[in-house]
Amino acid sequence: MTERKPVTSLESRRGERTARRPRGAESEERWQEIITAAGEIFYAKGYEATSLQDIASAVGLLKGSVYYYIKTKEDLLYELVTRAQALMGSSLEEDEHVRVASAPDRLRAFIGRWMALTATERKWSMVAEREFMRLTPRRLKAVIESRDRFSSFVKGIVRQGVDEGAFDPDVDVSVATVVVFELMKSSHLWHRPSGPLSIDDIGDWYATFVIRGLGGPAWSKGSTAAASA
Repeated sequence: MTERKPVTSLESRRGERTARRPRGAESEERWQEIITAAGEIFYAKGYEATSLQDIASAVGLLKGSVYYYIKTKEDLLYELVTRAQALMGSSLEEDEHVRVASAPDRLRAFIGRWMALTATERKWSMVAEREFMRLTPRRLKAVIESRDRFSSFVKGIVRQGVDEGAFDPDVDVSVATVVVFELMKSSHLWHRPSGPLSIDDIGDWYATFVIRGLGGPAWSKGSTAAASA
């Protein structure tokens, strides 16, 4: 069986393409250049402050030529956001061993996968997270529905932990889920790849912090040992 190549970097799956696409290898290569440039410039200047002329100049095109590939600047943002979601979607995939593990172990594994994937395309993942609310309502609705898959996944793990007795039953599942994602998404504000802590180190620390905060890994009512575990 041929191994399926994962979606990484600025590649996209066929069904997820959103802008107008001229056919041919040369046009596809140019399209990738445009998307890469858009991600870099949105990251540096912000979506609103970036003009199509900025992007056209970065790839050596006239502004009018960019319209050969897109209708509006929003097409580029939507492409970046959907590609980021496609990439992060693999964080929801568990191998057989993890799938049947305890909630604390599943949560640690998920955080590790998410952090590692974010690091592979740091800039445009950050653009997608920072700018997605600027999409028009129809596209924003689709993006939010996709984002809900990630929240539902983590909520399921937290509920599993409560059912197992590993997490405090009084935990607010929705708040706990928000905390998990806010921790992970805030990493770009301070983490430097050249610093003493790797992204794996940060992910492991986050996992420990969250699991202990939920009462794991051996929660029991009134147990001081569990609280200090």
